[in-house]
Amino acid sequence: MIWYKEKQDNDVIVSTRIRLARNLEKYPFTETLTNSGKEKVLGELKESIMNNNSTLSKDFTLYEMKNLKKSERQSLAEKHLISPDMAKNGFGAVFISNDENMSVMLMEEDHLRLQVIMGGNKLKEAFDLANKVDDALEENLDFAFSEKFGYLTACPTNTGTGMRASVMMHLPALTITGNIGKIISSVRSIGLTVRGLYGEGSKAYGNLYQISNQITLGVTEEEIIEKLQNITSQIAKHEIESRDELKQNDAVIDKLWRSYGTLKFARQISSMESKALLSDVILGENLGIIDIKGKKPKIELMVETEPSLIMDKKELSPEERDKKRAELLRENV
Repeated sequence: MIWYKEKQDNDVIVSTRIRLARNLEKYPFTETLTNSGKEKVLGELKESIMNNNSTLSKDFTLYEMKNLKKSERQSLAEKHLISPDMAKNGFGAVFISNDENMSVMLMEEDHLRLQVIMGGNKLKEAFDLANKVDDALEENLDFAFSEKFGYLTACPTNTGTGMRASVMMHLPALTITGNIGKIISSVRSIGLTVRGLYGEGSKAYGNLYQISNQITLGVTEEEIIEKLQNITSQIAKHEIESRDELKQNDAVIDKLWRSYGTLKFARQISSMESKALLSDVILGENLGIIDIKGKKPKIELMVETEPSLIMDKKELSPEERDKKRAELLRENV
């Protein structure tokens, strides 16, 4: 089941992701290839996965970027199944598992990027699955590997394990109390990084932050996961403690109820505003201030009200999207 539809233990740790970057040994990195060279590598990767690995070809569906509309590519990015860059460039292909918790991007920054994303706190489970599929891919593909440096990648920051492990966290209380800056500074000082909802360069819409490893060289995958688990557990503890401070704050309580009222009665809502409002309602529910029984989980609504997903394969103007988004929220909050 795709990550945002999975039942969550809590709303602090929203999802976990493992991404492995790999490149074929006999070809230059993607950026230095000619267009014909890119097509050649893409063809070789597709053939190997479809013809030489029956498990992957059976359980995955292939999507060619050139055959998808811009809105369809953007929908995949909004689900976090491909990168925003891949959606924008419109080149390459992706294999997506039938349950949509795994994708294999071909010809993004690296020749191949394998990603597993799961709802909740499941770093070890995600890594075990990614490692299993990586082993299956290596049966028929020769990846660029150095005994000294590990897996060789287009960006030096990925060289080594080639692994990025990340945890998406919902941190509204730390944001409201102004403590999020200290958290981000502390995390960065120990070799981790904090990004927004869609990774590098994106903002933390809906108070959603991605915490991930920055160092991949000279450490093992297990060490990366253990460190990330320890740090995100501490951040989650600080978030819960910060929430306790807000329970008697009248200004915050008023803000949370106003957000619920807007979601319940507004006729037009933008994607950015809806995330902020949904985050407030999630916090209100967690604090026991707002007691409602919506039809859908709020995190699911955050994703399903994204600009391309809300269109549902139809061409809608921004105003039409805002109206449809408001309608969906009124019906489900």
